[in-house]
Amino acid sequence: MIDDNNKDLSKYSEEVQNSFCILPFTHTFLNTEGDVFPCCVSWDPERTSLIGYLKDATLEEHFNSDIMKQLRLDLMSGKRRNDFCSRCYKSEDAGFPAGRHGANSDLQHLIDDSISKVQPDGYIEPVIKSWDIRYSNLCNLKCRSCGNIYSTTWSKEDSEYVDYHDYSEIKAFPAGTDPLENQYKNVEKIYFAGGEPLIMPEHYATLTKIIELGRADKVRLVYNTNMTKLNYNKNYLPDFWKQFKKVTLGLSIDSFGDRANYIRHGSVKWNKIEANIKELSKYVNKDMSNIDYFFSPTVSLLNVYTLTDLHQYLFDADLIVDIDSILLNILHGPADLSMLNLPRNIKDDIQLKIKKHISWIQANGGTERCINQFKSLSDYLNTTLPDIESNIRTFIHNTRDIDRRRNENFPDTFPEYKDWWEEITKNSIPTVNI
Repeated sequence: MIDDNNKDLSKYSEEVQNSFCILPFTHTFLNTEGDVFPCCVSWDPERTSLIGYLKDATLEEHFNSDIMKQLRLDLMSGKRRNDFCSRCYKSEDAGFPAGRHGANSDLQHLIDDSISKVQPDGYIEPVIKSWDIRYSNLCNLKCRSCGNIYSTTWSKEDSEYVDYHDYSEIKAFPAGTDPLENQYKNVEKIYFAGGEPLIMPEHYATLTKIIELGRADKVRLVYNTNMTKLNYNKNYLPDFWKQFKKVTLGLSIDSFGDRANYIRHGSVKWNKIEANIKELSKYVNKDMSNIDYFFSPTVSLLNVYTLTDLHQYLFDADLIVDIDSILLNILHGPADLSMLNLPRNIKDDIQLKIKKHISWIQANGGTERCINQFKSLSDYLNTTLPDIESNIRTFIHNTRDIDRRRNENFPDTFPEYKDWWEEITKNSIPTVNI
């Protein structure tokens, strides 16, 4: 079950409650290119500002850079002015759970102690207890909302069709080096993402090292995974996971059946992914009570119409452990896949489906946390985007191009959009009705 409450800050001023995040005090994020950011939410491929590069300084030095020290002072004084945090603030202002809420709840036991140890200039001893590591862009899928910088499979496809920068393999740090070497004694939580972490050899090396140090029972593991694999070479993941304090998996599942195969395209199809989820579910609250998982669909133009169908399918098929175990991740880029590009009549249909779905959630014992996510999604459909006509042109071009590459067909896979597709593709400049 997901907990994104911010109750742990109740003793602090309202300004601090509305701005504070524990992550810059005890966390690090390393992307696939060895860039250092305060957290994954602050990372944007187009962002020019970052904490620094691993090639230029140690992780510990970056942890107390002037940028990081100022960020801590801002958060402790209730100032919502730091650009690194803007995505969280915008998300919560729109009614969606912000990453900082989950972090504050998850690491609430560190808040008071961390604040008390910050020096007047923002310096804090570099004891990094929470890690977010993107070892590489190694991935076995090529999701429509992704690209070659995040997926080696995407890169391989692009190499056959377009003149592009070679992103065939990107690694966070060179082989034989580990910038986290001095932090294994401190780590309490590791978040693995990618690429696809469950097929990365570095992931298994990290787990093995923690086990060998005798610290596995003190460490929680959190994943973002496409659930295409439960093993790697001779390694069966549950055999590793049973040794750790807690394991939580966020499953990147956007749809089911043919729609799933289209959105998250690859050699592994939905029937195998579904089988893996069923295999995983048998460990939850049974043989291995330290394992839990939730579904984290990326909500885009492609799946927003059938998102409620997905939730009900997972429930009816006994794939979801708890009806509340779903965390909606609203897609903000690429802009052409935003649900806000859809015409008003389709948005109306979706909002009606959401209204009925909320009644279904209530009838099946869902909590307000779950209900509010879908209410916020419905409200979000009433907002607008700039340059929608440009977005739709890009959507048409990209969809046709990728469909051709992969021998797929958008209107056949998504019949709910067939009339709209015919309308926007019959004109060189599509008519937009928002």
